[in-house]
Amino acid sequence: MSDLSVKIEVVEGDVLKFAADVLALKYAGHYYGSDAAVSTFLVDKGAATQDSLKPNPGEHAWVNSHRVLSSKRVLFVGVPPLIRFGYAEIEEWVSQVLSITEREFPYAAHIAITLHGPGYGLDEIEALHAELRGIDRAIESGDVPRDLRMISIVERYLARVDRLNAALAEVLPPANRVRPAGTPVPRLVHRRTFKLPRVHVAEEPETEELNSATEELPSAEQVEHKPRAFVAMPFSPEMEDVFYYGIQNPVRQLGYICERVDQEAFTGDILDQVKMRIENAEIVIADLTGANPNVYLEVGYAWGRGRPTVLVANKNDELRFDVRGQRCLKYQSIKDLEKTLTDELKSLGTKRAGT
Repeated sequence: MSDLSVKIEVVEGDVLKFAADVLALKYAGHYYGSDAAVSTFLVDKGAATQDSLKPNPGEHAWVNSHRVLSSKRVLFVGVPPLIRFGYAEIEEWVSQVLSITEREFPYAAHIAITLHGPGYGLDEIEALHAELRGIDRAIESGDVPRDLRMISIVERYLARVDRLNAALAEVLPPANRVRPAGTPVPRLVHRRTFKLPRVHVAEEPETEELNSATEELPSAEQVEHKPRAFVAMPFSPEMEDVFYYGIQNPVRQLGYICERVDQEAFTGDILDQVKMRIENAEIVIADLTGANPNVYLEVGYAWGRGRPTVLVANKNDELRFDVRGQRCLKYQSIKDLEKTLTDELKSLGTKRAGT
């Protein structure tokens, strides 16, 4: 595999319309997000039966799309339920996808996957790193199709595409970022291509210099030992920038993994997932804007478990009587929240170090 050149891209797209040799998805006991959209479409178009798309953990199922999808084949890999599908399992899933494809469809040149984790509470950047580790692991062991040249991470939200590309730029030096030839402008101006460290690339004179400047991805063991911050807040479009730029940025900058739970992403008892995340968290951050009852419930549970909790709210919101006597950081803008929360987390870190 020494002459293998594999490019990785994060691209805005719809998996139903994205063309690749293989589209790889998970089955976690239920369908979620892209998995649900693709399985429903295949069944509705008569390309598969519902039961054929439900592999048990450790098993897999292939579907020939018969041209009802833009991708030629769909691979469903069975994984544990979402409550147990963390960063290590994401890494393992990607590695399995490449290994299975190498054995059963070795001439696949282009594989498309999606980012797993953010929809059910995981840190999107750590989830991306997990997928990259899985790809890197498979390439290092030679468990990849012989003709593989491109792996596309297909994401429907343009804002997330931008954030993931920024995260890749932190892991890989700017010289490793290549815009594909003929990329339309401006429609796919956010599409970029990256080469993984330790994977040989076509530009041999530059390869050694580029790879020597590349920072290593954090290992699975390092991720496992990172402190976690759990964020309780409403899931609504108007709160997305508050989370990603006002909360996630300072939390990650200070070395935490930033997690939250989407109340609509799960089938089954959401409380189990919330409780597990809070119990594993080093700190809980709760945005009380909008007086969401679920957020107040999560704050109460965090207090009951003795977790340090930072309360924040938009300055125009009035707090409910439950927390009116508690210290709450009021913010006027996202930038204001980012600075205020950074100062607060640094202060809490200093106090804990001194205890």
